[in-house]
Amino acid sequence: MQSLCGPDSLCDAPSCAFVSAVNPDVLVVPALRLRPEHLERWRFLQESNPDLANPCFSPEFVLSVATVRDDVEVAILQSNGGVVGFFPFQRKGRSRAIPAGGIVSDYQGLVCGPGFQCDPRQLLKACGLVAWDFDRLIATQSSFKSFHRLCEPSAQIDLSQGYQAYAAERSAAGTRQLRDCEYRMRRLEREVGPLRFVAHSNDTGALERVVAWKSQQYRRSGWPDLFASDWGCGLVRQIHAVQTPSFAGMLSLLYAGSFLIAGHLGMRSQTVWHYWFPAYDRRFAKYSPGLILLLKMAQVAEELGLRSIDVGTGISLYKKRLMNASIDVAEGSVERPSLLHAVRSARRSLSALLKRSRASKQSY
Repeated sequence: MQSLCGPDSLCDAPSCAFVSAVNPDVLVVPALRLRPEHLERWRFLQESNPDLANPCFSPEFVLSVATVRDDVEVAILQSNGGVVGFFPFQRKGRSRAIPAGGIVSDYQGLVCGPGFQCDPRQLLKACGLVAWDFDRLIATQSSFKSFHRLCEPSAQIDLSQGYQAYAAERSAAGTRQLRDCEYRMRRLEREVGPLRFVAHSNDTGALERVVAWKSQQYRRSGWPDLFASDWGCGLVRQIHAVQTPSFAGMLSLLYAGSFLIAGHLGMRSQTVWHYWFPAYDRRFAKYSPGLILLLKMAQVAEELGLRSIDVGTGISLYKKRLMNASIDVAEGSVERPSLLHAVRSARRSLSALLKRSRASKQSY
């Protein structure tokens, strides 16, 4: 272990920080058994690290997942008598794990201070794991760099200078997306009724309608329906109910006249609005109600103290046009020597061999 103390460090003393712990002491507990002092330390570490501003790194998110699932655990990393990090995970079987929340966790990694280092394989060993599979690990956590197999950008809408500055920047970049969206808004008002946007609603009936729309979208697209599971439905209800200064569920609604035409269930931290489950009434699809709702969110973000909207991976055309920032996330696995590792390595080698073989045949 190595502890460097100074003005930029992170430990229990206000002026002293823990920067690196190659092999910290690790205590693993069920997420719901974290003590208040652990949650307070978690929030401190998150707020001290700009890379962790997304609400996926908030303790409330992990606790919400743990409320609807019984397989969520947290490794508490300790050094020199203080807590220096948290590693939340979802155990699959006896010895494999994924990030807490799995498919709904759009940002993954350790909750720790800037510059923190550890040995991922030793961390897994302390947790009784042989493999941890990730698909949206923030790439800035350099301890995991050698385990990356793929990196991609996760799109963001930076609103730190206000909506008008953002709109001017997008216009100067040559995109017509905002202008086209404003045209659709005027047309929608003419043909259906006046628009009304609600940044956050406590209406559980509206939440159920948005969830039903999203479930239908999943089935039409052939994707796994998250809301066909009890835990998926339970999670969005749990997130919707949490309302604290540092973390809250956000149910945003868009009305045209008397019609609810689109909704979005997301969450926010102190500064980031996470774009999560948008859905709309297909009867109004020609007006692009989902895009209109996202634009309305961007317009009110500054009033809510939010500096960015995180729209995630999968850089589709609308994201390319709206994004003005991004953060890299990685897919890969940390694996310790084991039978599982041997089998996976053999499969990866075979897959690489087949790809090379196909490429060779296509070159002739």
